[in-house]
Amino acid sequence: MTDITSPPILDRARLRPAGERTAAPATDRKQARLVAFSSGLGFLFDAYVVNIYSFVLPLIVVSFSLSSTAAGVIGSVMLGGYTLGTFAFGWAADRFGRKDTLGASIVLYGITTGVSGLAGGAGLFAALRFLTGLGGAGELSVGVPYTIEAWPARRRAIGAGGVIFSMYAVGALLALVVALLVAPGAGWRLPFILAVIPALLVWGLRRALRESIPYEFARARQSRRGQAGEARRQARQIFASPVLRRRLAIATLIFIANAVGYWGFLVFLQKYMLATFNLTFRQSLALTMAFYAAMAVWPFVGAAAAERFGRRPAAIAGAITLAVTSILAFSTHHLIVFAIAQLFGIGLLGWTWSVGQTYVAELFPTEVRGTGFGLGVAFGRIPSIGGPVLTGTLIGSIGLATIAKCFAVLWVLYIIAFLVGPETRGRSLEELDAVG
Repeated sequence: MTDITSPPILDRARLRPAGERTAAPATDRKQARLVAFSSGLGFLFDAYVVNIYSFVLPLIVVSFSLSSTAAGVIGSVMLGGYTLGTFAFGWAADRFGRKDTLGASIVLYGITTGVSGLAGGAGLFAALRFLTGLGGAGELSVGVPYTIEAWPARRRAIGAGGVIFSMYAVGALLALVVALLVAPGAGWRLPFILAVIPALLVWGLRRALRESIPYEFARARQSRRGQAGEARRQARQIFASPVLRRRLAIATLIFIANAVGYWGFLVFLQKYMLATFNLTFRQSLALTMAFYAAMAVWPFVGAAAAERFGRRPAAIAGAITLAVTSILAFSTHHLIVFAIAQLFGIGLLGWTWSVGQTYVAELFPTEVRGTGFGLGVAFGRIPSIGGPVLTGTLIGSIGLATIAKCFAVLWVLYIIAFLVGPETRGRSLEELDAVG
């Protein structure tokens, strides 16, 4: 579908003088890999600090004497911080640069996660989880645009989608291993405290990164035009453009499905398996480990499909398969059927996130890529804030299986977004910056 141009950004991109139409210099391969690996490592530890809560939730519930609703509220508080941080760090990436903003993200969520393990009450713990979400959100909203700008067009989905989200799944697996081996004996606090160490190591690695060349090129271009101050008004630029408003709506639909599809029921997955299949705590964690192992593989499959067949067909195929297998998983009381179905139902979240996050970052020009990406993900995450609370409130009356099947319907939004959006496969950054 062809977009209609609008003056604020689009005409400037198309009508720029001939001398300014030259694409930004390419980032060298070593730096591109370092950017993707560093961003992926940050997302790995983000996954650890975010998911460790749900994996040790049965222990936290006992420690703080929490009801299911209260446990859901704490989960939603973290998602509230995640939503705010997604926009804030995306905006900061456009305002202050990709490299420094990404470094600030991991320092914030690493420290607050460690301190969470020392919290003496549920109120302080919830406040620290909010700050953890605030900082952790920067890993996605900065890391993906940063990687998009570093990788060549023909491999962009592999770097920004496959590498980054597969490492998220590895981080969730790491949290599972710690919950399985450490939490039963040492309690839930130590897994939180340990998060400080890898966070500081990743921060040190990121000091070797260079700023995004396309970002610096775009800022220099703004400066030559006397528009350097516009970096402070990225959100206004997006809302002033009909094309970018439309693309923001597309991004929002994609991440409503992604965020609610992930957080709507996964917070309570352990409790569901314990009750439905009469598993022990260790057995439920071991089974979940298999689901996240699948989630580590599917991002590369989805990214490869997106590069081979296009973003739109790859995304739609992944969403349909995920929705069908998720409904199947929560319609059975046979453990083997449930497990096989969830290798696709939960595992394919890696596919939909991988393709979705790559695509959303490609929808916005370099000048506002961080802000546009952050806004789209943040708006999409707003409904997910209520997911854990709603699930925790209704789980006793209608059950998690019914709730999860209702959430599966939201993948229709994801499919609609890709049906109405433009195809971006193989387009250079210069073409993406032209938005047309």
